[in-house]
Amino acid sequence: MVEAAGSLVAIAILVVAGVVMARRGWLGDRAVEGLKALITTVTLPLLLFRAFMQLQPDGRNAVLAAAVFASCAAMGGIGAVLTRAARLPAPETRLLFQGFEAGMLGYALFVALHGSERLPAFAALDLGQVIYVFTALLIQMSILEQHRVRAEALATVQADSGGVVVDAVPSHPPITFPWRDIAASKVLWAIGGGLVVATVAPGVAADLTSPDGFAAAIFDTVGGLTTPLVCLVIGASLAAGVPRDPAIIRVVALRTAVGLVLGLAFGLLVVPALGFSEWHARAAVMLFLLPAPFVIPVYHRQNMAFVSSVLTMSTLVSIVLIAVLAVAGVA
Repeated sequence: MVEAAGSLVAIAILVVAGVVMARRGWLGDRAVEGLKALITTVTLPLLLFRAFMQLQPDGRNAVLAAAVFASCAAMGGIGAVLTRAARLPAPETRLLFQGFEAGMLGYALFVALHGSERLPAFAALDLGQVIYVFTALLIQMSILEQHRVRAEALATVQADSGGVVVDAVPSHPPITFPWRDIAASKVLWAIGGGLVVATVAPGVAADLTSPDGFAAAIFDTVGGLTTPLVCLVIGASLAAGVPRDPAIIRVVALRTAVGLVLGLAFGLLVVPALGFSEWHARAAVMLFLLPAPFVIPVYHRQNMAFVSSVLTMSTLVSIVLIAVLAVAGVA
């Protein structure tokens, strides 16, 4: 508990530093984008590569990944129901109920609270949601974005024709999938590379992940930058203040409540049933409390102010709630 409290104080200091630096103009938009690029292309991939090299590619992990994948889909269904019941923005609410921001936030928090040696436990839980985000969620966003583009093109054509309905735009445009973006993702290459090495060359994986090996200093020094850099970026995102729109508050509150219930169910029921450790249970609770993936506004460009505000508030709520549960020994 004392160690977790110390880690949380360190996180708070860095987040506050990010807020102050952004408000004083020391950490502007270009600097934040640069830090994000450094995280996603260098520090985080190294962290993930090491973690997934330590992951045992066995049947239990496959079942766990499948269960997390199914839970992400279930949260999407719950989000769709709540969208209609609570009259929340659609389809944004449904999208914001699916997946978790493990990359830019989850790994940083888990390492800060529990150390890099326990990171494979979080990686085991993250695998299923990574697959979900880069398949099911991306497909949904691709379809919605292409429908948006088609609607704008049709409106332009009708405006140019004086309001006359024309068929210049195909009624059913072919749906394309962002394969290039996926293929260029350093994060996915790190995860896949780690799994391949762990499966094909376990001896090499053991040597590379050994705390006394040559690679340990590289992983610790470069990969270890992920947590402080992420904290500064989060602080900069909070510099503008917390949004107070009732719809945003409802979405964040509902998603957090659903995530907490599912996370506790995973941690207390699914993880022990599969024979995993206490750290896997804590990782499950933490994963389900994380905000939606930050990649959503990149591919879904409708109602972006609402989406970004939900992600900002959800990030703050997640950090606070995870901090409380970490001190209590739950997350």
